[in-house]
Amino acid sequence: MKLLVKTSLYYALASLLFFAVAGFIILINFNNVIDNDINDFLVNREEIATTQLVNDVPLEALNNYEQIIKITKNKEEVDNLIFSDTIVYDIIDDEFHAYRKLNVIRKIGAVYYDISIFKSLIESNLLVVEILKPMLLVFLGLLSFLLLGNLFISRGLWRPFKETLVTLKNYELGSTRSIDFSRTNTQEFNQLNSMLNTMIKKIHYDYLNLKEFTENAAHEIQTPLAIIRNKCEILLQSESLTEVELKPLKSIYNSCLRLSKINHGLTLLAKIESGAYDNSEKIDVTEVVRNQVQHYIEVIELNGFKITTELSHPIHFEINPDLVVILVSNLIRNAIKHNNTNGIIHIITMPNCIRFSNSGNQATIDVNQFKRFNRSNKNSLGLGLSIINKICSAYHIRLEYCYENGLHNFVLYF
Repeated sequence: MKLLVKTSLYYALASLLFFAVAGFIILINFNNVIDNDINDFLVNREEIATTQLVNDVPLEALNNYEQIIKITKNKEEVDNLIFSDTIVYDIIDDEFHAYRKLNVIRKIGAVYYDISIFKSLIESNLLVVEILKPMLLVFLGLLSFLLLGNLFISRGLWRPFKETLVTLKNYELGSTRSIDFSRTNTQEFNQLNSMLNTMIKKIHYDYLNLKEFTENAAHEIQTPLAIIRNKCEILLQSESLTEVELKPLKSIYNSCLRLSKINHGLTLLAKIESGAYDNSEKIDVTEVVRNQVQHYIEVIELNGFKITTELSHPIHFEINPDLVVILVSNLIRNAIKHNNTNGIIHIITMPNCIRFSNSGNQATIDVNQFKRFNRSNKNSLGLGLSIINKICSAYHIRLEYCYENGLHNFVLYF
């Protein structure tokens, strides 16, 4: 949920709560005013009836549907006014109506009279409804005005923040252009932009230093490794070395080759993570797979593996040309490395996906192979499938692995 919508929602809930409480208080006060007015009316009617009784007006002339007077023997609670709400059956409307009732016992001469005065509440209730209707419309109009006003005002106030987010979203860490935040008349946003600018400059400086260090380290390490490898090759060609001397020399040579491959793999990972391969173009991935299969066909046949391909579905994807070759070649090499004797390799393209399958034991590859420095055997570089995983993550390619029917299956979803 967007911040502007969230604040407007909270503001609406708070306003509704306030208007509900205010409306309830107004309704209670209005009902109290009406009740007091009705009570005063009943008291006046009762005083008139009492005056008529004092003047010896007959009861038959005083009694009607809103006034009932009768002689009582109850001598308690004399002159005590009792107000209550009741319902009275209306003969004309043939239904019950709400009434306000005043009951009092008066002593006139030696006689006690039970006087009951009634007042219909129909008109009062209609009056309340008629008053509440425009009041409700006013409340709804005021609430709508406040919400719309808050929405437009907040949108204007938060516009610099949205511009900052857009600027950050469009900024690339490896870009040579500097980031430029727009100035605002809000002090807090200017402070935020200033702090972000300082942080980005520091991050960019550290990024360039790390990139330079990685490139220099990779280059400088390759030089002594090449010298060691050449010296070892010269010594291995010497006929004067004994078998005892050749064994550690071969170990040094193999370790040198291994270290060179590790250095190349780590450098590649660092470049992928830093976004060095940022130039992308529309690539026919199926054609890349076909070319890489031809490239490794001799190695596959030399190891005694049988390979079958079904590359009938062309897949076009926006990706760096070098990385897609690295991705496909790593998957093919993985199928060669983690295979059984006289095993099989099967590569098939489907709409928007490619599956690489190879025979092998179930324990040969596990999910840890996607993590750096996890090895399934002593001949592994120690990088596992992290290069494949990094390329897929960089270009939002979904990579799935499963083991079914004695086959390891890696599926790329483009």
